[in-house]
Amino acid sequence: MTRDRTLMAVAFAVTALGVSSVSLLAPVLPELADRYQVGVQQLAYFQMAVMLPGIVTGVLAARLARALGKRFALVACLAVFGAAGVSLVLVTSFPLAVALRLVQGVGGGGLVALSFLLAGSVAPERRVRAVGYNAAVVSITMVLAPLVGSTLGGYSSLAPFAWYGLALPAAVVVWRVLPGAAASATPEATPTASPASRRAPSAEVVGILAMTVALNVLVFGWFLLLTPLLLDANGVDLTWRGWALAVQSALATVATFATGRWRARERYAVLMTLGWGIGFVFVAGAGLAPGGLGIAALIGAGICYGILNPVLAARIAVVDRGHWFGWWQSCARTGQVLGPVVAGWLIVGLPISAVFVVGGTLSAVVAVVVAVRAVRR
Repeated sequence: MTRDRTLMAVAFAVTALGVSSVSLLAPVLPELADRYQVGVQQLAYFQMAVMLPGIVTGVLAARLARALGKRFALVACLAVFGAAGVSLVLVTSFPLAVALRLVQGVGGGGLVALSFLLAGSVAPERRVRAVGYNAAVVSITMVLAPLVGSTLGGYSSLAPFAWYGLALPAAVVVWRVLPGAAASATPEATPTASPASRRAPSAEVVGILAMTVALNVLVFGWFLLLTPLLLDANGVDLTWRGWALAVQSALATVATFATGRWRARERYAVLMTLGWGIGFVFVAGAGLAPGGLGIAALIGAGICYGILNPVLAARIAVVDRGHWFGWWQSCARTGQVLGPVVAGWLIVGLPISAVFVVGGTLSAVVAVVVAVRAVRR
């Protein structure tokens, strides 16, 4: 029990650090644009740079953990993430700042993958619950990080970068509290399949990874990019836009905890169908409902993420004994990068209401596919 509590505590802390790489700085982007003497729109490259490396580093970090132990992999990722992040305090050149964000993303992409790998290393009877709670930390961080960033930004636009410096003492703590035996893979967490089978994911694994990409496209494109645009189109000011996004993430957190018992009972197909179905109703409703009802629907869409993210993480934790965690995180990062691009491209040629209907249709299609597969089984 003590070992499991240590693993879970480290996993939660690492998740909070890794997820904060984007949302923490969102409130101070206008001030950073002034510091780097660029347009605010160019800060999109600054934010995207920290996510791009995670497309590959999730897989690489998981392989490093299997080869040298989770403790070594975690400490390496924390050191890279923290050193690159806190170094931004000294930088005034925009190209150099983007380069440092890329380096920070190398560590950050590995952190989230390794945190879920740690959560999946607890005793089998507590594994699904631990992974679900770790997914809840993602939603909680998405609520709190912008508030922390805006508070620190009130002192200085550079103050939020100091937050990333916490990763450096965290690396020391991780090295001390995770001995090699605990950080190494346990018999339950070590894949025993042959090398050939590990290179050939099952149909279920492919489905989970595909849904992970689709979910993050929806969240980072439709929720985080288009929500502020819809709110602005309805005359909602900056302060209330921030609170709307916070409530959206808070609802995701509530949904994660509320469905915990269903995950523990392995009702994965039911939860996936429910999550994607809710996504269809709320996202499409945001485009079709008038005024305030559309805004309420889009805020409520956070429930979709709160149901689906932990269930996908929990399922990948038990398929092939967690071997595909790194790929799962890389797929999440892929969706996070593609989401704003796809949503931005659609909004150029379509009314925003039609773009929300497209997003809702995506959810509906996935819900139908999951339901049909469940019935066939």
